[in-house]
Amino acid sequence: MTESLLNLCREVTGMSGDELAIVERYLKTVRLKRKQFLIREGRQYDFIGFVVKGAIRHFTWREGVEKTCNVNFENQFFTDFDSFYRGTPTTNNSIALEDSVVLILSKTDRDLLMAECPAFERFSRVLSEHAAQEASERASRLSWDRPEDRYLHLLEHQPDFARRVPLKYLANMLGVSAESLSRIRKRLAHPMFS
Repeated sequence: MTESLLNLCREVTGMSGDELAIVERYLKTVRLKRKQFLIREGRQYDFIGFVVKGAIRHFTWREGVEKTCNVNFENQFFTDFDSFYRGTPTTNNSIALEDSVVLILSKTDRDLLMAECPAFERFSRVLSEHAAQEASERASRLSWDRPEDRYLHLLEHQPDFARRVPLKYLANMLGVSAESLSRIRKRLAHPMFS
């Protein structure tokens, strides 16, 4: 189960076999059935997750309305940075969109692992920088791009979303209603746009 994460560690930082064995010791495997919560708002998000199999949807409630923030698929990391680093309760929920397997690294274990394996600290830094860059790009696209352009970008860079995420959650992430996204999809499917 840990093979995909260990391969990523090796690719990013060139970790040795001994270092990878140290990393593997700290990982916990969590199996989730579809619609099973991994975490609920109000609790501390005191771990980093890595999706081995399946999909994890992250959402929050605002004024009684559910808002999907993101979906993570295989070989992607996730956490709630505010909750993880500040120790505050999260305002987000994480739930399995499909039957899923997630590797968990608790904050305590991460700190111990970084002390024992300095290469993992480099790996964590690279991942944090990548996550910050993605969040900045996503915020910029939501602010400036037309919904149609956001959808096309998603199709180009993350085609799994269109195949595996229900329309209402996909629309939520793109900042449009499900009806608007349906119209966008119909318009793009028209032969004139092909």
